[in-house]
Amino acid sequence: MDQLDKAISNLGIIRLIKLKDLEVRLAILLEGEKWKNLSAPWWKGKSASIVGVDIDGNFILSKSGGEIVLWIHNQQKEKHISSKLSNMLAMLELDHTNVP
Repeated sequence: MDQLDKAISNLGIIRLIKLKDLEVRLAILLEGEKWKNLSAPWWKGKSASIVGVDIDGNFILSKSGGEIVLWIHNQQKEKHISSKLSNMLAMLELDHTNVP
């Protein structure tokens, strides 16, 4: 099982990414073969694919160079998460707000 598959299988409780000024809680992570190029009127950046979605409906995007960003819809801006997917997956932590 690779790192992405493992993260997907544990997403129920290990879904928290702590950034300097923001906590991101993932709701969905897509398998690599399901990534498709993003085409949306609000996306004006480099070519990107949706990798996942957080619990607020914001997209986790993989840009053409491999950088992983969070697209925050209500602010119409992106926030850097990591330089590559494996680094983002390594950042995932237990989300204590989701543990019974």
